[in-house]
Amino acid sequence: MFIGHFAVAYLLIALFPTVPPLVILFGVSFPDLLWPVLILTGRETVTVSPDSPLQNAIGFTSYPYSHSLVTGTLIAAIPGLAIAYFVSPLAGVVFVAASASHWLLDVVTHRKDLPVLGTGNDTKVGLGLWNYPRRAFVIELIFYVGVTVLAVPPALVVPLLALGLAFHLINANSFLGFSKKNPFTARGYAVAALLGFLAFIGIAAWIFGGM
Repeated sequence: MFIGHFAVAYLLIALFPTVPPLVILFGVSFPDLLWPVLILTGRETVTVSPDSPLQNAIGFTSYPYSHSLVTGTLIAAIPGLAIAYFVSPLAGVVFVAASASHWLLDVVTHRKDLPVLGTGNDTKVGLGLWNYPRRAFVIELIFYVGVTVLAVPPALVVPLLALGLAFHLINANSFLGFSKKNPFTARGYAVAALLGFLAFIGIAAWIFGGM
């Protein structure tokens, strides 16, 4: 899931108006910002099939730190403590909660590859919406549109809808399989994920900055 995470960010921004939007945008993205770094440094692993661009062809073989509920949330607490000190205690708590929300949404889309604890012989969960890629594409878009319309100020609805639609279309090949081959290697996929999240955060923060 990609734009769906930012729908949760918009909801949290509405619920906690004293917390800077940038903190929340980084919070919901934190696991997918940490993950590429761990892939590139060899701490976590992913396999990419060259014969399919679909998301369900990506093998998340090991990501116990970035994408486990317990360990991932504990890691998020490290920047959360810094945010609590430099911004506000509430901002730190919301950052950690936003990071944990990433795992909860990923449970819906991922196959049974999401670790719960992040240690040892761990239980892995996932409902596998990605196994139905066209359905996943539509459901994530509807979720994003619905939350955006309901949660954000009216003046920001159109630019945030345009932002989400643009990025969802950029990512459409991983749902709809326009190409027969996957253009990414494992490292390339990690870099693309990192740049995609950073770009979305930057543009969304700029839009919210206009409030």
